[in-house]
Amino acid sequence: MEIGATIKAHRLAKGLSVRELGRLAGLSPSAISQIETGKSIPNILTMKAIAEALGISVISFLFDDLDNRISLVKHDERQRLIRNTTPTGDLIEEFLAQGRNFQMEPALISVPPHADSGKPISHPGEEFIYVLEGQLQYSLEGVRNYDLEQGDSLYYPCTIPHRWFNPSKETEARFLIVATPSLF
Repeated sequence: MEIGATIKAHRLAKGLSVRELGRLAGLSPSAISQIETGKSIPNILTMKAIAEALGISVISFLFDDLDNRISLVKHDERQRLIRNTTPTGDLIEEFLAQGRNFQMEPALISVPPHADSGKPISHPGEEFIYVLEGQLQYSLEGVRNYDLEQGDSLYYPCTIPHRWFNPSKETEARFLIVATPSLF
């Protein structure tokens, strides 16, 4: 929620009209209306005056917006996605942040032995890979193949077609991937 919408929600909850809030805050009704509709952005002194008129703290105007930008996901509450099924098992992706309007998408990917991501893909943005367990062969098509082990990381532009493969015949690989922009 934006500051103007938050102010309006607090004003309505208090049963105040735009004119009444303006009088209490020492502002014109049109100034309040422009702030609430997003046509004007209040400075800190104006926000302080409105907050005092509403009987709330200035920081409360920011909470709703902050709540949409913060995501806590407990380990047992992760959304899981089976990316594709391979002869050796399912590739499982667990999303580590849940919400909207995030600039990046962090996930854990579990790769069964000898499984791969499929055909190379490319998309806008950048990706960061960190191998938590096992091994990965990571291919950036036309650039280079990378042999990654536990503790290794790789950062690259996603416009390069890329794919990965777990070369182990016995051990699952797990890696953290953070992509920008968020795709799901």
